[in-house]
Amino acid sequence: MKVDSATEPERRNKLGAPLRIPLMFERIATKVGQKPRTDRSGQDLDVGWRSNAACRDTDPGLFFPVGVTGAALVQIEDARAVCLSCSCQEACLEFALRSNQDTGVWGGASEEERRHLRRTYINRRRIG
Repeated sequence: MKVDSATEPERRNKLGAPLRIPLMFERIATKVGQKPRTDRSGQDLDVGWRSNAACRDTDPGLFFPVGVTGAALVQIEDARAVCLSCSCQEACLEFALRSNQDTGVWGGASEEERRHLRRTYINRRRIG
C-alpha cells in the first residue's frame, strides 16, 4: 500500500491493519522525547488544561475502552471525536506521554498509538 510521505510512514498494528500516526502526535512525542520531565512523580506536569478540556463533561468510561476490536474500536473513535473538538488536545497528549499513561484515549491517541510514539520518539533519548 502506497503512503503519502507528507502524512506519515505506514505501520501495522497487532491485527496487521495499517497504523497511521498523525503528524501532530509525532511532533508532540518528539518534543517530549527532547525534554524529559524532572520529577518522576509527575507533580511538575502542567494540568491546568484539564479545566477547559472537552472531556470534562463526558462519561470517563468512553475514554477507557476494554479491548481493541469490535465495540471497543467504535468507542475509541467516539472518544477520539471528543478529542478532535477539544482545544486542549495537544496538552492532553503531552501529559499522557510525559506521565506514561498506558490506558485509555488521551489527546486523541489510543493506547497502541501512544506505545508506538513512546517507543519511537521518547525512548530515542536513551539511545542518543
